[in-house]
Amino acid sequence: MTKENPSVEADLFPLKTPIYQETFDIHAVELRCVAPVKFERPFYDATMGPFAEYRACFVRLTDRSGVWGECEFPFTAFDLLKNSFVPQLLETKETSYEKLYHLLYWSIRNEGFRGGAALALGHLDRIFHDLAARQQGVPLFRYLGGSKPRVRAYASGGSISLTGSELLDECLAWEAQGYATIKMKFGGLETTLHDDLTRIALVREALRSETGLAVDANQSLSLDKAQVLSRELGEMNIAWLEEPIHSAALHDIETLCETSPVPISYGESERTALVFPSLVRAGVQHLQPIAGHILGLGEWLSIAEMARDHGLMFSGGGTSHLNAAIVAAVGDEAQLEYLEPVVGTMASLLSVRAEINNGHFILPEVPGIGAEVDWPRLEKEKRVTDRFIWK
Repeated sequence: MTKENPSVEADLFPLKTPIYQETFDIHAVELRCVAPVKFERPFYDATMGPFAEYRACFVRLTDRSGVWGECEFPFTAFDLLKNSFVPQLLETKETSYEKLYHLLYWSIRNEGFRGGAALALGHLDRIFHDLAARQQGVPLFRYLGGSKPRVRAYASGGSISLTGSELLDECLAWEAQGYATIKMKFGGLETTLHDDLTRIALVREALRSETGLAVDANQSLSLDKAQVLSRELGEMNIAWLEEPIHSAALHDIETLCETSPVPISYGESERTALVFPSLVRAGVQHLQPIAGHILGLGEWLSIAEMARDHGLMFSGGGTSHLNAAIVAAVGDEAQLEYLEPVVGTMASLLSVRAEINNGHFILPEVPGIGAEVDWPRLEKEKRVTDRFIWK
């Protein structure tokens, strides 16, 4: 299959998960937020920071049967949840999810399918999948067709603020913990090509040759700089170069992919599967959609299928403890990003969660997404800051 004609299909709803055969009668919607959890130190990437704390909010949907599903939801979408989603959810009377999802999908049309409203719908869809798997009494990864309660992870960090010795300590510690691939940040508006290459070489030379090293510029480079840097990285055994230039500059991405000896990675900034055929045509060799950020898990899984059909690398990230079951459903070829300095704080909120062992997330064999917030403890510690219930 040639790059010029990859024969990528882009149907509106390209892959339907089993949830489309389910019906729901939502009795209550509840939003709870937790007081911010401070990071050990602020985190910076090439274009954003400091990230100093993690503030999590969760939505719980309770069906009239008494079964509930719960997962993270962006508080920035509170008005959309209250004014649009909740009225539609409370109108469900044994409504098929296929019908309900289409109503929710088109209700955000005027907000666009590539921004915050799309992300909010993706989070809501993930909550419904937790509910559906709980109703069936099965782990979500099995509900979605997966067979193994584990997923290969790569360690991610390398904050721009770390000194050279701090960066090495972090990466070498992850290598010792069994991660086969490590990802670090580099770049920025003020760094030179020499600065970037020196930072990357420092880590590459310290790691074992069999340990993969991926590098992430967070869209901070110009096309010219990215082209020169990619040629230099071609001599350094780099697993992939992530988001070197602006994610919307598809023509420039194609130009870069044509000459880069290092695989180019994109997808974290996208909210719909409909963009990914263009990335494939541009020559991107690693697709990285975030589960929950894409409009629905059906679309997310269709991107995984697209990657498989085209022989491309595939991974997901986001809040790793919540997405581990979803990435595990894809199989052994998928990877889960674990941005430990940032999303590692999520683990402290959970009473049920995946465990990390030798570079893998090991999933609990429990119904649903495999993660539960420890609400009794958080209530006792007075860490629940906001609570809204709609019935």
